[in-house]
Amino acid sequence: MNKRHPGRPKKTDYGSCKVIGCINTTENGSFGLCRMHYMANRRGQIDREGKSLYEPKRIRSYGPGARCTVSGCGSRPIGRGLCPKHYQQWEAGVDLGIEIPDRGHEKATATYGQATCCVAGCLKRPVNRWMCSKHAQQRNTGIIDEQGNQLRDLLSNGKKRERERWVGSSRDGYVLRAAPEGHPHARADGTIFEHRLVMEQQLGRYLEEWELVHHKNGIRADNRPENLELLDGRAKREGPGHHPGHEFDLATAAQVLLQQDLPEQLAQGIANWLKERN
Repeated sequence: MNKRHPGRPKKTDYGSCKVIGCINTTENGSFGLCRMHYMANRRGQIDREGKSLYEPKRIRSYGPGARCTVSGCGSRPIGRGLCPKHYQQWEAGVDLGIEIPDRGHEKATATYGQATCCVAGCLKRPVNRWMCSKHAQQRNTGIIDEQGNQLRDLLSNGKKRERERWVGSSRDGYVLRAAPEGHPHARADGTIFEHRLVMEQQLGRYLEEWELVHHKNGIRADNRPENLELLDGRAKREGPGHHPGHEFDLATAAQVLLQQDLPEQLAQGIANWLKERN
């Protein structure tokens, strides 16, 4: 029974949608169209015969057997029917010998034609004041001028360090310094540990990777030559090791604590514990 019109029998003999390839029925639709295509008709996407009223702006996906449209290329396409290599060449203005629609670049084409970036050696399409997006950004930050001439060097870390000494910059609290030019043991950011540099200056040579520099008073920021001691990292060390407490020796850690300014009661307790241990 029809719920909207009680007493009227519910229609069951719906026909098939007239759009080719559609398997839906005309239930909840109209003009011989299913519900989905009827709504598409109301939005102006198709006419009442099911024909599209406009061409799609882009190919949304490529089937599993799709190949680049350039002759002899068997790679899968990613855009404009071209593989990544030929797509990049097309953007750079290389003639591929085939006709490719230039949708999406009408504004740039109308303004710059087939011109390339004004920076020497760059083949990318200009997008802003005759420069590609990368070089336009460098121009805005003062790295290059309007003609593409280099004004200052690009830095790997993005920021120029003006100071020469950084206390506690490493995670262990060591002091960092700007490494001398050409130093073989410089870190990736151009710095070096100050205590190792001081020891190298005292010895007149570069330290080996297995050589360790020990701070006698345990203060890692105190890099005076008289406070540094060279250790052999290859030998098996006994006792406090490179720095007291690094081997998690409780007795050594207690001795280091006793050298600190501790409350009298706590210091006395640590001293008694050491006597009992010994």
